[in-house]
Order: sequence, then structure tokens, then C-alpha cells
Amino acid sequence: MRGGAAVLICATALLAAGCGTGGITKGGDPAQGGPLFVKNCGSCHTLSAAQTKGTVGPNLDDAFSSDRLQGYKPITIQQVVRDQILIAGGRMPANIVKGADAEAVAAYVAACAGVQDPGASCKVSAAAGPALPGLAGKGQKLYASLGCQGCHTTDGSKSTGPSFKGLYGRQTKLTNSQTVTANMAYLLESIRDPDKQIVAGYQPGIMSSAIKPGAVSVADAKALIAFIKTLK
Repeated sequence: MRGGAAVLICATALLAAGCGTGGITKGGDPAQGGPLFVKNCGSCHTLSAAQTKGTVGPNLDDAFSSDRLQGYKPITIQQVVRDQILIAGGRMPANIVKGADAEAVAAYVAACAGVQDPGASCKVSAAAGPALPGLAGKGQKLYASLGCQGCHTTDGSKSTGPSFKGLYGRQTKLTNSQTVTANMAYLLESIRDPDKQIVAGYQPGIMSSAIKPGAVSVADAKALIAFIKTLK
């Protein structure tokens, strides 16, 4: 779910009106919605229970905590989220998740966003396989804490950014016909200065919106690369 201030304003208006635009939401499993939220929405939205730190779209904890204090019911929040998935706006594409998946994501946000003590049911595991030792293990933890899981998978599946699986050493031809190799130097520069695109064909500016140049230390970037190297 990618959006900006306009989406947040629209959501507030819908809450005030107590109605939706895309039909009545139909159930949805928050447990299923958590991982879907991380994969599809986490790169752009902060939601502490999901360990996501995206800054492209509204902070969902901030967006809905005040609504909860005002007494809005979870089903109302769920309806707003479901409507926003449908109509989207700004950088957020409409129907980024569909059908039952959209219902599940909306249910998860309604249950977990802006909740002071969300509990174990709201926690989404960002673990990428068994715990690794040493520097790679540190990078494995950074994969979650830096919000990398919102855009980069570890199993080769498609997401907003390139999968980390098989990324190290991969050669890619960019749009300017330059061929780059995702080696230590190139990945280090890309993590430290996200405006350097690792692979052509992905939305520019998304990573740099989430991680400002220099925000990741050299030591942490090297640890993350050590983790990436294990994903062959």
C-alpha cells in the first residue's frame, strides 16, 4: 500500500463518514494478512507490529492510533483500509493485493496498526531461514530491522525490488546499456546511497525514500551483504 498525505486525508474522511466506496469488507484473516502486508506494503508504510519502517506512505500506527482513541471500531478501520487498497492514489497502485488477500491485509491493519500492545497474533516473523552465525547472522537481523523484507525477498520470488536470492555476483545490463556486477563494492554503494539502482526495471526512488544516503553504516552494510552472499 503506497500513498501519501492525500491517502491519509481520504482515509480520515472515510472514517468520519463511516462508509466505504468499494463494498462492504468480508471478513479477512489477520494471520494471513500480516506476511502479505510485509511483502506488499512494508516498503512504504511503517507499522511497528509488522517491523516495517517505510516512509513513502503514511505511518499506519500514527494514522489509526488516534482513530482508536476516538472509538472507531476495527471493522470501520478495516473498511477504510480495504477502500484505500481499491482506489489507491499517488505512488500506490490500485489493487496491489486483490480478493481474499486484500481482505486479509485490511483485517491485519485493522487489528494491529496503532495498537499499543498488539500481542503475539500481530507479530510477523521476518526470519529468513534458520539463524546464521557471525557477520551473516547480524545481516540477517538487519534484513528485518532495516525493513528490507518489504521490497526484497530471500526465496527468488518477485517483489518491488530484486530478490536477494542469487543477487551477489549477478550481472545486470542497465537501461543505459552499462553492465554492472552486484559485487561487494557495488552493493555497498547501493545500500549506502540508495539512489544507485542495483537492477534496472524497478521503481526508482522507493529505496531512497525509505533509507536516506549514509543512514546505514559501513559495518551494517557489510553485514547485510554477508547475509546476501549466503542466499545462493
